[in-house]
Amino acid sequence: MEQVEKSLLTGNLNWVPYSGQGLSATDFVQVFKISAGNYFRHIDAAATLSATESAKASRFPHQQSRENYTVRKYLLRQLLSRFLQVPAAEIVFQMQGNKKPIVDGVSFNVSHTKDHIVMAFSESAVGIDVEYIDAHFQYREVIDTCFSPAEADYIENSDTPLLNFYTLWTRKEALLKASAEGLVDELNKVPSLAPYVLRNAAQYKIDSHMATKESLLSIAVSGRPKEIRYWDLADPLIFF
Repeated sequence: MEQVEKSLLTGNLNWVPYSGQGLSATDFVQVFKISAGNYFRHIDAAATLSATESAKASRFPHQQSRENYTVRKYLLRQLLSRFLQVPAAEIVFQMQGNKKPIVDGVSFNVSHTKDHIVMAFSESAVGIDVEYIDAHFQYREVIDTCFSPAEADYIENSDTPLLNFYTLWTRKEALLKASAEGLVDELNKVPSLAPYVLRNAAQYKIDSHMATKESLLSIAVSGRPKEIRYWDLADPLIFF
């Protein structure tokens, strides 16, 4: 039986403004928060994105989706460039299991909700998921298919069922992204109640936090636990 924590949320995150500090994935897990709307007007995406990425961006029918995708790809390349010491436009992505993009030298994962983007970088496998907490979402309609009886009990028999739903949902997504499985058919068999989870012969540490007042974030990291640093990439003009 899974070890159930009284609360899986470890409080609000202290996002430190990023001001050009050196970045290493060897000793720390590095997480960045970005507001897509603050960046799109200031970036030179054409000089950085690949032809394939630029073509995909042009196919989004809605402007917000197009801007969000462009900013995600641009800043992912720029941040990877700092970790790898390679020009952003020269980074080549390969595809792992379930079409998860990877590069040699650092593991990374990206998630977004509405205008917010989060990116995680680690020496070992990492998965991150952020979700806007929608007060009107009918979460009870998916409990039986997506959660085990113990998880359903954790959600329903609490003072904060909606918050608990999003906590467990993001933990499952973060774990499956870290393990490169993607969403699986039997989501109810993916464990989410324990701080440490063994999945496909690898151990993952899962942490969950309120990312903002309106969104919740979970991160899963394989291997030995490391300090996670949370950065707010708030200024679109200084670094890239």
